[in-house]
Amino acid sequence: MQINTSSLQSQPRIVYAIFLLVTLTPLYYVSYQYHLRHPYGSSSPLDRPAHPASPQFIRDWLDTHVVSPFNPYALEWYCNQSDWRPGLVFNLANANGGIGNIRGNMLDFLFQSIEAGASILLPGMASRSDEDLSNVWASRSPFDHFFDEEWFLKTVQKACPEMSVYKPQPDQPLKEAVPGVFYPRSRRADTDFGNSKRAYLEGLQTFLDEHGQVEPDNVTLVDLERTLWEIDTRSLPLNFRRDFGQLLRINPTIRRLAAVVVQQLSLKFGVDIDPRIAIPRGAFYGAHLRTESDAQNAGWLDETNANFSAQTDSYIAQALNHKLKVIYVASGNATDLALFRRKALSHAPPLNVTSKFDLLPPNEAAALKDMTWDQQALVDYEVLQRCSIFGGLAKSSFSYNIAMTRNQWLEDQGRVNDPWMVQHSEDGVSFDDGISRVLARDGVHEQRIPRGMWP
Repeated sequence: MQINTSSLQSQPRIVYAIFLLVTLTPLYYVSYQYHLRHPYGSSSPLDRPAHPASPQFIRDWLDTHVVSPFNPYALEWYCNQSDWRPGLVFNLANANGGIGNIRGNMLDFLFQSIEAGASILLPGMASRSDEDLSNVWASRSPFDHFFDEEWFLKTVQKACPEMSVYKPQPDQPLKEAVPGVFYPRSRRADTDFGNSKRAYLEGLQTFLDEHGQVEPDNVTLVDLERTLWEIDTRSLPLNFRRDFGQLLRINPTIRRLAAVVVQQLSLKFGVDIDPRIAIPRGAFYGAHLRTESDAQNAGWLDETNANFSAQTDSYIAQALNHKLKVIYVASGNATDLALFRRKALSHAPPLNVTSKFDLLPPNEAAALKDMTWDQQALVDYEVLQRCSIFGGLAKSSFSYNIAMTRNQWLEDQGRVNDPWMVQHSEDGVSFDDGISRVLARDGVHEQRIPRGMWP
């Protein structure tokens, strides 16, 4: 085909602009997707995946994260916008619960500290009683009870060097905090236009004026009350929102147990899993069976579509719909786990239900049993993030954290959808993006999580 250059030259300038836009937009999109998956010009490995019996399988699995690569530059930029105040140190008071709530408490706290220009005490958390799961105030645990401390300290130092992170030793007395506990104002502008950064900082200054002044040469320690999903993450720069939650990676010892679980699942059931792929297709279904005693005591299972039968029926149907023959189940209720296994096996075709203690070799299983109930749940948390298809329960922040992180992976692949639209098309389903489905309904979570939870 010949192009008539004279006719092109006679066109208005707007035609040139439209032509360039139409031509360059696809190129930009392809380039963005390539560099997202292959940072710094690297290429994907062309070799075959490691055999599941090899040590390389574990190493590759541990080197792979659902939201990857981590890009510190958006965090660096945001930290540079703050007016840092030497001497002001925040301490997170009263963080409690399982991974879903603790993670939300800590990320809110870190964001509030950055906006105030404050350094921090390395945050800890309340610990759950092993005898009474509903008692989340039984004792105290340090940061690395859940999270990768080395990664956190290294990343904060690089991205936010003005923020000092203090780690008191067990026998080291702390400087007394100023009187009272500061409750940070919400940054949820979607619920109140007055919830701005300026209003938050004015509230902090009023608290300091009443309780103690910041002196640059002395430490002014302020206890911050925990908040949960009080930051409007959707109002922040996309890259910042995407990467901020990755400051909190799970403790490496726990992640290694999760890698062994996936390795043994592949070997036991003959499932092909490439450990370098964050969310593999056609491998296994992941279910969060939330029927433990604390859920029963809270009345969660009395809700429509939330009891044992409703959860297991949904998970089996979803696994069958995606032609997945293996269901990995996270549950702290051994009785219901056994019932689920028998129910799935009696199905036509039969489905294999398995769990972490079914799969871990004796040495690793013994190490896991020495951990707390919530630490054991972190193994499930890591495995479920990387299952092929996931199903969880709306009452659980554990389930929603998994679904939201996986949804960010979908966005990174360019597969953007609205997972909340399912609320208008199906009864008893809160969230469905094609790879994660959250069963039942919960008004509080549905109002707060879409904008307030960090992926």
